[in-house]
Amino acid sequence: MQKEQNITIFHLQRKDGSSLFLHPFSDLETLLKLNDKVKIIGKYGNEPRVESLTMFRNDLYRLIETSVKSWISDLRFIPRFILSAAVFLVIYLFTSFVIRDPVPMIDELALSLGGSIVLFYMLAKRDQNSEKASKKRLELRILIDKIVFEEDPFVKEIEDVLYSNESMDKAALIESLTIYDNVDFKNVKDNDIKQIVSYLDKIFSGKIYRKKIEKFNKNDAKRLVKWVGDNKIDLSLFAMYKKLKKKIYM
Repeated sequence: MQKEQNITIFHLQRKDGSSLFLHPFSDLETLLKLNDKVKIIGKYGNEPRVESLTMFRNDLYRLIETSVKSWISDLRFIPRFILSAAVFLVIYLFTSFVIRDPVPMIDELALSLGGSIVLFYMLAKRDQNSEKASKKRLELRILIDKIVFEEDPFVKEIEDVLYSNESMDKAALIESLTIYDNVDFKNVKDNDIKQIVSYLDKIFSGKIYRKKIEKFNKNDAKRLVKWVGDNKIDLSLFAMYKKLKKKIYM
């Protein structure tokens, strides 16, 4: 019997009151694999506004739409291709041997290719509106609608760290990344911290963060601050991420 899995969505409230949702569903494969055996839990520190939750749910609906389109397109690609190729062949043979008017070969190929392309996209549109695709959309939307958010003290501690980072001068925050600063999370849960770090790993997976931020020379601090601003780097979130990673590997 398959063991029940848990996926946790974290809502973080920023200093300016805006919402940040950390979740794994940007990976469309993860979204498609959702089923009744997967329990999805939402956690927050400061209670999110209703409109923030509504916008987040709508964002997930859009991801569902994208993932189902990709899924049904891949699933039905070979039958669509075969049917389109058959139409190409039928049109080509018809224009070559049945129609006695002198039609240049390039026109025959153009007509055949045009017909097969039109059919390919018509079949793709039909597949998107098929019962199989509609059923998959409905199943995923029902699972998303079941998500309930609850207050969590560990998430509140994470928010406090984020607030502190957002209140710091950028140069001081950059310098703090080189200092071993052990944050004592009193309500840390092993599974939660591993999940939130895995979500942040994907956000900060590029080598650019290691090269530019983690290995900077203190003499270049002003230049790095400018680079952070020019590239719209979420430095406060990155610093929080580094603190959480230190907690895992302590």
